[in-house]
Parts: sequence; structure tokens; C-alpha cells
Amino acid sequence: MARRHILLLLAAVFGLSAAGGFLGARLAGGRPKAPDVWTVSGPALTPLQGVAGSGVDAPDERSPVIEAVRRVGPAVVNIDTTARRYRFTFGDFWGFFGEPQSEEVPSGQGSGVIIDGAKGLVLTNHHVIQGASRITVTLPDKQAFEAQVLGSDPPSDLALLKIEGKNLPQATLASSDTPVIGSWVVAIGNPFGFKNTVTVGVVSATGRTLKSPGGTILQNMIQTDAAINPGNSGGPLCNLRGQVIGLNTAIISEAQGIGFATPVSTVRWVVREIEQYGKVRRPWPGFYVRDLTTRIAGRLGMPAAEGALIVRVEQPSPASRAGIEAGDVILEIDGQKITTADDVVGVFVQARVGQKMKLVLWREGKRVTVTMDLQEAGEPAL
Repeated sequence: MARRHILLLLAAVFGLSAAGGFLGARLAGGRPKAPDVWTVSGPALTPLQGVAGSGVDAPDERSPVIEAVRRVGPAVVNIDTTARRYRFTFGDFWGFFGEPQSEEVPSGQGSGVIIDGAKGLVLTNHHVIQGASRITVTLPDKQAFEAQVLGSDPPSDLALLKIEGKNLPQATLASSDTPVIGSWVVAIGNPFGFKNTVTVGVVSATGRTLKSPGGTILQNMIQTDAAINPGNSGGPLCNLRGQVIGLNTAIISEAQGIGFATPVSTVRWVVREIEQYGKVRRPWPGFYVRDLTTRIAGRLGMPAAEGALIVRVEQPSPASRAGIEAGDVILEIDGQKITTADDVVGVFVQARVGQKMKLVLWREGKRVTVTMDLQEAGEPAL
């Protein structure tokens, strides 16, 4: 780790794919080999149908969980994807191959939630629709639409789709406040094709960090013990007021009751960026960092081997304009203590274009504070 360099450029920090499992975790989007195996016999019940005429006493019908499901359930959709596969057919007697032929085959299944009925905006996970040639969105009332991808963002594992429909239901996004640990939550989705499945749990923790084997870091995740299974990806995690507080994303496959949802604060930002720019703009600092070793810390006169060593600064770049130099050690960023190079990556995952960032550095035996203006990768230097 000490020798590993991390390039804090857009291509390195944010170009990594969000597909695949997370460290000790995996994405909750199912890709069954034979989707029909997971199809429930008979019509799937919508949340409203499941309550109506069931003989439930009136007091129970007014329970917070049932009310939350009634508000959100109609906007939770099933997402089926197909991918184009190519194969070659044998040609003439001499063994030459013929022309390639393509066919569409089922490639995956997941969940989504309509967040704007008037615009037909559907939110889901990037890994649910990644590599799909066709995306079909099916509502609980059996309406089915072919979806268009407005934008997909691997670093946050979020994707925004659009469908053409009238009088579409929609779910309400909660405020960006962090949910209270221990508060009740409801997860709705289509695990293994079992449509409109509702599970209940609590917010187990907030601010969790997940890292994929490829290096993609998801920050500020909500941990919950509400049952999340393959196929739940892209479905909403709701509070008892029927507001979406997160999007179900990943699970710990070796454990029970450990699932993760992308917080609504990240959702709002990604949706806003995609609607306005057609993509999520990422800031570019323009420096390389590596972990600080005990030996290097001693040479620099540091009291402990904590921080990220800057090994190179691009010219020109936001870092160079801020006066940052190779050999500086990052100790803090916006008040957050930095102990490793991964901490720096985690900070920039959440950074925004145009943001002013304060860095505390170790330089020539003392602490130095600089301010850096972040710009989008590819923008001309000022």
C-alpha cells in the first residue's frame, strides 16, 4: 500500500466501474441466468391489493408501515434488461466463418422508483442497467414502458431513466438530513423477481464507506437490517412517512441483516447534475498522492506517520494554483483528518465542482493551510 500511487484525476478516481461486488459486499441487483425461474406464478399483488379485502382490522390498516407502503409502493417499478449478444455462423465447406448474427438475451433484473411522474423520471442503480441494450420498466399496475437512459454515474452507482407515460405515480424524496440511527425503515423492491416485496428494519448506521475491488468508493452509505436481496437494487428505502431516504444498493452476502443504501443527499445531487448537464461533473484537483511511511515521516520531522504524501502536482491545475507542492503531506481537508491516501480519495468522491476546499499541509517542519478552487476535469486552466 505504501508504494501505491493514487491519481486524483477524474479518470482514476471516478472512472472506475461500479459493477461487481463491494469489499465484503456485493451489489443487490440480481442477474439471474434464467429470469423465468424467478417469475411468480399468478398475478403479483400490488401493495394496495395486498391490503384491500384482506380482513385486516382497521387499527392495523392505519399502521405507519402500511401507510408508508401505500404512499411509495405504486411508484416502485420492476426493471428488466436485455443485452445484445453476437455469434458467428459457419460458412462454406472450407471453414470460413459467416456474418456475425446478433440476438437480444435477458441480462438482468432489478428495481427502480419513479421520482417525477410528470417527467417520467425513474431512479435506479447503474449496475442494474449497465451494458443493457434494452430496458423495460413495469409498474405495479402492469403498465410497461421501454426506458431511455438520461444519464448513468458509475462512481455513485446511480442511473436516471425516462419513460413516456401519463398519470404516473411518484415517490417523494426526503430532505437531505441524515436519518436517525434506530429509526424504522421500509425497503420495497423485486428480489428474485418477487415483485412489490416489502421488508422492514431499522437504520443500523450511517456514514458507512464501501470500496469495490476495482477501487470505487461509495461514501456516506446508510446501513440497514431491512432484508435486501438480489433484485432489490434500485428500490427505495423509505421512512415511515413514506419518503425515500435512500436507494438500496449493496448487501454483505456472507452475513444476514447487513444492507446498504445510497443516501438521498447523493441522489438529489446526481439527479440534478444529470438533468442539467447530462452527466455528473467531477472535480479535478491535479495531484498524485500515496500513503505516508514511517521512514518518510521521520525524514520530514513529523510526529506520526499519518497523512497522504503528494508525489506530483500537475501544471497547471487547481493544486498548483493553490500553491501545493510535491513533497507536501496532506493532514486535513475541510476539517477532516487524513491518515491515508484512501482518505483523500474518499473526500474527493463527495467534492463538487466549484467548491472551495481548505487543506492543512505539512511542509518544512510546520503546518501550512491553503485553499483550492475545484474545477471540472477538462476545463481550461485559468
